[in-house]
Formats: sequence, C-alpha cells, structure tokens
Amino acid sequence: MDRIKFFTTTTMKKFFIDIADALNMLAGIENALNINDFSPNELKVFYTIISNEANSGSQSNITNVVESSGMSRSTVYKTLRKLSGEGIIALDQSPDDKREYLISFS
Repeated sequence: MDRIKFFTTTTMKKFFIDIADALNMLAGIENALNINDFSPNELKVFYTIISNEANSGSQSNITNVVESSGMSRSTVYKTLRKLSGEGIIALDQSPDDKREYLISFS
C-alpha cells in the first residue's frame, strides 16, 4: 500500500510540475504575442479560432467558434468585434451566407 501511495504522490508531483511548465510556456507565448492582457473571453475565442483553423485547415466563422467554445453567440460576436477593433482579427462577410462572417488574423 505504501508503494502505491509513493507512486501516486510521485506521479502527481511530476504531473503538477509538467502543468506548471506548460502554463509558464503559455504565458511566454502570450507575452510574445502581446495578448497577455486579454480577458478570459478574449483568450478563449482567440485560442478557439487557432484550434479550429489548425484542425480544419480552413477559415473559422462565428458559428464554428460558438460551437467549439461553448460560449453564447452574443458573447462570441461581441468578443470578435472587440478583437477586430483592436486589429487582431478581420471579420469578412461570407460570400456564401451573408448572415455569416469569416474570421482571419490581421
């Protein structure tokens, strides 16, 4: 029993060290991208756009971000408008659906 407890304790310590290292790396990336002052909503939308584009290989739209992030359409739209106003992303009306906007990085 003590051996299992030692293994679990050692494994958990390593896990926490790995998580701390990953968070420090993420903070460094956020500083390099100058996004360290983003709100939690802005970060979630920003990372969702990156993740969607990396996974699909195509441009994201508002609907993709809403579905992937679990955030409300209103919150995503307001956040995208703010990021667009700051020149971080561009919102372009979809040629296929005039109700939809395509998202690209500026």
